[in-house]
Amino acid sequence: MLLTTLNRTKQISSGHLKWIDEMIHAREQLITAYFKLLTLPVDKDDTASRDLHPSYEQMNEFCNLLVDYLSRGHFKVYPKILTIMENVSSRRMIVARRLIPRIENTTEHLLKFDAKYGKELDEGIMSSWREDLSYVGQWLEIRFKHEDRMVIALQIMDNTISESAKQAENQRAGK
Repeated sequence: MLLTTLNRTKQISSGHLKWIDEMIHAREQLITAYFKLLTLPVDKDDTASRDLHPSYEQMNEFCNLLVDYLSRGHFKVYPKILTIMENVSSRRMIVARRLIPRIENTTEHLLKFDAKYGKELDEGIMSSWREDLSYVGQWLEIRFKHEDRMVIALQIMDNTISESAKQAENQRAGK
């Protein structure tokens, strides 16, 4: 599902705004790191299955990408979207204002993962890393869905403005 939302967002945005494209690129990096961790093998020997833990570097890379992605949204992307919508479309602004608290709720849950695994890793902490990573995937999916709704609202607004500008130009030209 994470890859589906990524591809859908790429199609929706399709290079209209550089800062949205940068967010999508950061999302792609985060998803790649997520799947690298998720696909670490389980060591199966004759006695028992043993979960192979990610290295500190692997976990740290993922946590850094996660925090960077969350920060980019809160401090760069969402304020721009809100400013644009506030100046152009009060209806779209209502949509964005409803989505922001939902996105912020995911932030709290995602930062818990960084707080737990973004530091030194010991055996006690690592016993539940796969389960915790699974929850991260669920929270990312929710977050991406809400972010995509904002991007779609922005895109619809942009298309509406472009169409209105074309109609006005045609009227001025007497078409």
